[in-house]
Amino acid sequence: MTRWKNVELGSVATIVRSAIAPSEMSPDETYLALEHIERGGRIIGSSTIAGSEVSSPKFSFNEGDVLYGKLRPYLGKIAIPGFSGVCSTDILPVRPGSLLDGRYLLHFLRQPRMVELANSRTTGANLPRISPGELARFEIPLPSLSEQKRLASALDQADALRVKCRQAIALLDDLVDSIFHSMFGDPRSNPMAWETCRFGSLIALGPQNGLYKPSGDYGSGVPILRIDSFQQGSLSATSEWRQVRVDSGDVERYGLANGDIIVNRVNSRTHLGKSAMVSGVDGDAVFESNMMRLRVNEHAILPVYAERFLGTPFIKAKILEAAKDAVNQSSVNQGDIKGLPFNVPPIELQQEFDRRVRSIRRQQALHRTQLTALHELFASLQQRGFADELWDYGAA
Repeated sequence: MTRWKNVELGSVATIVRSAIAPSEMSPDETYLALEHIERGGRIIGSSTIAGSEVSSPKFSFNEGDVLYGKLRPYLGKIAIPGFSGVCSTDILPVRPGSLLDGRYLLHFLRQPRMVELANSRTTGANLPRISPGELARFEIPLPSLSEQKRLASALDQADALRVKCRQAIALLDDLVDSIFHSMFGDPRSNPMAWETCRFGSLIALGPQNGLYKPSGDYGSGVPILRIDSFQQGSLSATSEWRQVRVDSGDVERYGLANGDIIVNRVNSRTHLGKSAMVSGVDGDAVFESNMMRLRVNEHAILPVYAERFLGTPFIKAKILEAAKDAVNQSSVNQGDIKGLPFNVPPIELQQEFDRRVRSIRRQQALHRTQLTALHELFASLQQRGFADELWDYGAA
């Protein structure tokens, strides 16, 4: 059995630590912040120096660098961009040397055990982060460059299957949007002249801000919904949520039920106000303090309609109008959400929309089952690959 030599990451890669001043940056240069990297490492957008009004030093990165999110490393925000630019100093560009393949390094750092290791070496109670020095001391197995590329290629192919499955799920979400607009029209112009009111008059319970727990209470207990566990209109599976220790009073006050609507109340302006309807929750689960939870009066409005209406560009603009800006984040309060204008079509039409959406969600559930199996396959390849096992099989 071939055994690989372990080396410190800092001996085979350079971790960029020298920041560049805003005066040295082009206004059109691509800018990445942590919000542009999804949990798991997918790059979901970018900005420019001018567009983000950058006014403090940032790190420069090259195409092919591994971008490592050092803030809250449990999020696993680790990516390889296909372009160069500058990034927030909460992201560490890791530049592989001649003995290290970038994609091999990417997959190694993305392993759950490496994410857990990084999280265990953070400092800071409220904003835990790992230092460049700690990252540089991580030990990494170093097979030959050709073996690194072979393992990275196998993991890339398995990951590509996961990407296609996620794309199918996203396309079905786009179909829901199309059905919404065909049935109800543009909310801004309200071409079908639906009755309008303030959202607060349609709410039966809440809005209520979520639960705050110190970082030491995380790791076991009940699932807790955090802002990284949902995108506009959809939640990740509760099995992927972090866990937190709570008492019965916490569960009673902050417990989630299917049909609840969650609204993100504190975030960057690009993500502020994102919302989702709770579904698929079986058992106790709670929600975190940077979001609010509400339940609608289902005699007047159905949760599936309310959630989709909240996700329209019209409501997004209203939320941004009401937002209060602070350093690095913005916020809305319960009154802002209750004051949102809402179009209320006949309940029978909402019920027809609900039936169509349920049909689409069933198709999405099939894809998510397939995605779970692909996650398991990918995790198996990761574990075996970095344990040397794949190379034994290849030599047999």
